Amino acid sequence: MATPAPVVISLARGLQTGGVTSWALRTAEVLAARGRPVCIILHREDSGAERLHPGLTDGGSSLIRFIDLSSAPPLASASGDLSPYLTAYRDVVRTLLAQALKPVLYIPTLLGDSFGLGAALSIADPESIRIIGWQHSPIPYDATVLARYEPVISGFVAVSDQIAATLRTAHPLRTPDIRTIYNGVPVPAACPPRPPAKDRPLTLIYAGRMENDLKRVTSLIAVSDALRQRGIDHRLTLVGDGPAAGDIDALIADPARRSRLRRLRPVAPDGVQRLLAEHDLFLLPSRVEGLSLSATEALAAGCVPILAATPSGSTTIVDHGATGLLVPLDPAAPDDQIARAFADAVEHAVTLGLPSLSKAAHARARRLFSLDAYGDALEHALDAAESSRPRRWPTDRPCAFSAVGATASGSGAVPPDGPARLRELLDRLTGRQVIIHGTGRHTLELAAVFAASPARIVAFTDDDPARHGRTLWNWPIIAPSAASRTGATDVVISSWMNQEQIWARRSVYESQGVSVHRLYG
Repeated sequence: MATPAPVVISLARGLQTGGVTSWALRTAEVLAARGRPVCIILHREDSGAERLHPGLTDGGSSLIRFIDLSSAPPLASASGDLSPYLTAYRDVVRTLLAQALKPVLYIPTLLGDSFGLGAALSIADPESIRIIGWQHSPIPYDATVLARYEPVISGFVAVSDQIAATLRTAHPLRTPDIRTIYNGVPVPAACPPRPPAKDRPLTLIYAGRMENDLKRVTSLIAVSDALRQRGIDHRLTLVGDGPAAGDIDALIADPARRSRLRRLRPVAPDGVQRLLAEHDLFLLPSRVEGLSLSATEALAAGCVPILAATPSGSTTIVDHGATGLLVPLDPAAPDDQIARAFADAVEHAVTLGLPSLSKAAHARARRLFSLDAYGDALEHALDAAESSRPRRWPTDRPCAFSAVGATASGSGAVPPDGPARLRELLDRLTGRQVIIHGTGRHTLELAAVFAASPARIVAFTDDDPARHGRTLWNWPIIAPSAASRTGATDVVISSWMNQEQIWARRSVYESQGVSVHRLYG
């Protein structure tokens, strides 16, 4: 029997906690079980991030190989220079090509420069590689990366129907190359049993990345507080790691909360599945999701999901009122509003009957998200990419997403005309009192423009509550809801990748009588 074409998955942020990490490991296991060789290239985790399952690379299937590049600089800091990584990537592709005598199927993740490495390899030998662009999230960054590397992408995979539809609109000539593949998860043969809820506290769980910008994870502490105020005895477990982990730990340390809250550090995927099987309800208040892997795992374990009703993925996982509950929330909803809405949903789930919801959730997972169905869809996508024509990256374009010339900065966060656009807008706001929305990479890389501006900057705002109360360049960072207290007349959105999401939530400023301005398009 011929060896199938090998697969290389680039984990641009290493084995740190997150849905893409879990997806990559499970995908490798599924493909190896079907006899397909898989190589996972591990970059260094973000500073302070824990490595998920650190002993993972020591064993497992003989068809799964790990290449650890954590001794190299983080890929996120490449700033246009891919040379520290390119030799290792080239050697992996050459080795697999020699073994299988078939093109290597390359799947980049998370960072534009992960795609850039594939583009660089295609220049020298387009016959040796086929690049598959997987889109896990509807955030603008992911769409921008796929659009940039479209010339060298052999096939696109979306994890939800909504993301696939957006891809077809953005790339109409590539419609035949775009397919939807739902995430696959292990689904037990029978729904895990749970003791009657009337005899014990209700058990709630969140598993995933600890961050506030997209996941809004600290709002779950407010949910627990709201449930306590309503007299609902419960225990909430939070599993994972990320930039908001310290904030979560500080909130849990409050003596009034210790008995009902706990945070567990990252555990291996099978450990997460065991925890989900022991809990009643899975809570996910995310502002944005693609097709949440952790929520899908909860469904499979009969842990009834209560999800924020995001445009992508939530209705695929949850049949509202039958297999879980969807919570309508404004993307800019504050924690107290999230707490009330989720506490209402928890009470509603109990009223509907947890045993029936649990069994229906498990049945839905068996129908839509089994590993067998996922494996079949994977094989079709990989075979289609293998048989597609070779694609070479245009030699007149820089391969690195973070290259100067591809964007205006080393990170890829600022487009070429970003500094000029910001200067022009701030010049027009001379004499006004201005707030800058956003304290991330886009803002940091435009520091010189802000420093030289004639406009009077009075504060920065950010959607992440963990940043409120801090300062940036001696300006205070406040909540968007507090804008009017500064006397501000105008807000400038300092973001390229996430501008439209922030613009959609501009009513939080306009309701305070503050004008909102965006920089791009």
